[in-house]
Amino acid sequence: MNRTARWVPGARKLLPSTAVLAAIGLTVTGCGGGGSPAVNPPPASAHTAAERAAVTNWLVQTNQMLTHDDFAAVDQVTTGQMRTIYLAEESQASLPKNADRVGFQLTGLSITIPCHAGRPAAFVAYGDTNVFDLGTGMQSVAMVFERAGGRWKLATAVDHPDGAGWPALCTQGTPPPDPAVLAASSYAPDLARVLTSAMTGAAQTTRTAAPFAVNDFLAGSGSIPVQSATSIRQDRRDGVSLIGRFTLTRDPTVALPLADGRGYWLIGVLTQSDTYSAPSGVHAKDWPDGNQVATPRPAVVHHESDTFITTYTAIDPPRTADATVALDGFFGWPLSAIAS
Repeated sequence: MNRTARWVPGARKLLPSTAVLAAIGLTVTGCGGGGSPAVNPPPASAHTAAERAAVTNWLVQTNQMLTHDDFAAVDQVTTGQMRTIYLAEESQASLPKNADRVGFQLTGLSITIPCHAGRPAAFVAYGDTNVFDLGTGMQSVAMVFERAGGRWKLATAVDHPDGAGWPALCTQGTPPPDPAVLAASSYAPDLARVLTSAMTGAAQTTRTAAPFAVNDFLAGSGSIPVQSATSIRQDRRDGVSLIGRFTLTRDPTVALPLADGRGYWLIGVLTQSDTYSAPSGVHAKDWPDGNQVATPRPAVVHHESDTFITTYTAIDPPRTADATVALDGFFGWPLSAIAS
């Protein structure tokens, strides 16, 4: 998981695209009440035995995939974005001979079932885990499970938003009837447009970023346009071009109603694609912007295509004249990196 970025520059430094899930062996060491609680999770729902069992089963089956290269349960425990990630890793998985089998952990589990009409279609599992950081450290995450094929399956996950608690979800009654700024079906297309513009390095304004707020995802030293502009400039000095874009996936946006009628927490999935072109060729192990050249690689690299799957979350408030949608969370995972 890319814990600090707003997009996925240099992701290979954090999440190598080869054998990410199979990097180490796992044993399940905990799930549930042990350890410190997740950072500011919303109030837990009552009567969540089935949901807790689904989270435990996901962790157990992930362990089986990692320790035995047995991915037979992928369709039993994952859907949507997570299924895409697991299948990508299955094609590359091989258990290292020196795997130390240090167990991944999940502690402080808290389950929230958002308010709904009829049978619930999703729940959110909050907890502290090292699953998405390859065992390097415990991180607070929200994992969205969706009902698919009669089972609860992990659909997506997102990092804890910097400097804030998780959004408080509506847990009683039915979702609010008032319209939000952005329809869930429009979230991913509008976000892909704005983020693709930001990846050109162009400064974002209230007009170009609309309907999104120009917050620290889109302005400031750690923002997508500023970091992208720096990378493009570094590459261009050495005759390399870098083009990035975001495109839609087939995964629908999840819209979870917020407490007190404050709108929705949107969770959308996009594909991020980065393309390097070097007419004169690159002999070094790194591109001029510091990102590693993909391996395997020829002696002289003229082209590289990187593909990531990303999740962006946002607060979508009730519709008013000046309301905007505020990005507040991110998750990124590399799918492929091909140098030629």
